[in-house]
Amino acid sequence: MPKLENLDDVSYSELMRRSVSEIPQLCPEWTDFNAHDPGITFLEMLMWLTEMQRYYLSQITEDHLESYLHLIGTTARKAEPSVILARFSSEENISIKKKTVFNIGDIPYRTVDDMIIAPDKPEITLTENGGILIKQFLTPFKGKNLPLYFSLNDEKNINPIRDGFYSQSEIKVRLITQNDEVDCPVRDDTYGLCQSGFITVRLPEEFDEDTAALRLELISENKPELPSESCFHSDIRMLVQMDKEGNTLGAGGIVKENFEFSADIEGQKIYVSVYRELATGKNSETPQDAFNRFKSEQRRMPRAVNKEDYVRIAVEAPGVCAELVNVFSKEPGKVSVCIKTADGKLSESETKNLRKVLFEAKPVGTEIEILTPVIFSAKLFVSAKTDGWAGIRKLTEHIANIFASIEKRMGGFINMPDLFKQIGSSPNVTEMKGMRLRLGKGIELNENDTFKLPEDGLLSLNEIVIQ
Repeated sequence: MPKLENLDDVSYSELMRRSVSEIPQLCPEWTDFNAHDPGITFLEMLMWLTEMQRYYLSQITEDHLESYLHLIGTTARKAEPSVILARFSSEENISIKKKTVFNIGDIPYRTVDDMIIAPDKPEITLTENGGILIKQFLTPFKGKNLPLYFSLNDEKNINPIRDGFYSQSEIKVRLITQNDEVDCPVRDDTYGLCQSGFITVRLPEEFDEDTAALRLELISENKPELPSESCFHSDIRMLVQMDKEGNTLGAGGIVKENFEFSADIEGQKIYVSVYRELATGKNSETPQDAFNRFKSEQRRMPRAVNKEDYVRIAVEAPGVCAELVNVFSKEPGKVSVCIKTADGKLSESETKNLRKVLFEAKPVGTEIEILTPVIFSAKLFVSAKTDGWAGIRKLTEHIANIFASIEKRMGGFINMPDLFKQIGSSPNVTEMKGMRLRLGKGIELNENDTFKLPEDGLLSLNEIVIQ
């Protein structure tokens, strides 16, 4: 008998406690949770059935577990190969067929597409009109795919974009010659240079190769910020850890970056170095592993019940970089999600992605409102005696550190008496006389006042004046 996890680990009383605790969020008008309430009686029956089902489920063997996995729509995952990027170089144009196997040490990797390795490197320049010009000998790629790998060196901390979500920009590629310009089909895994990936361009069958060049145009709702020329690579390709028969080594397929080797392709020498690992291989799952994974995925289902759920879903939204999130409700049935991004505003694509994940997660009948914070640009006046200019500088740094935590809270509470004491406790202050905080919007606080920012309000301390 294999060792199985005990599924009967929650008592009837705990199931009831959890169920009753969710009632206020799911049904605010239900206020009577006593035993005489018919709804509670019905809930007690359901929890009794649930507790019995958990008991019976805990008795199953591994064979039964496999059948149960099939019933809930999942199976144990097979081994997954590791995926790496490798940099290729050669002294001549070399064609490599799909599924060609390279042995990196003792680990077989194979190509996923037909490849052409050219000895010449592209000349890449940024144009004044916001484009990227690529000059390269394109003859070997006539009627074929030319892959360019884009490496985002300074990662922007944006959540990876997936299929079905929106990007802030898109790439269009044109083949330009002396007398003509042609649009080229492109598959863009970078989603408009938002993340690292391949930009695969399909070239025409015929063109004037002597004057041909490629121009990448970044189409964006905002003024696009072009990356440096060093982000584009024409010699990087993807390899998948599998042998000729398609077998995978699972977690055994790990190679080190910068590992170098050479190979002969039809009598021609090719040089390869491991550039980066994209995915680490995984071994096959046991039925118990699959069941544990399924339970974990169910706990992470994108549903929103409380404030923490909404915050988590907003923070994990594809294509969004949320620095601060506050969730609040001013009226029944309406949830406001206020998000601060790095540039202080939400683009149209970011808003669409947030709407997609939040609207899919919200309970039926709930209205979602997506906001950006209202910034209260503050100026602080401190009347204090310090030890000369050095004391003023250190006191300014001390005040900035105190306000740093307030600036990270939307809807925060400003307690001026407490701030007055904290600032006065600095060793650089010999006498604390007074303090004023000017918030703008006609609001000014002295050292005796308190103020609650609105739920979508965010303090930004722009200036400190020591008098």
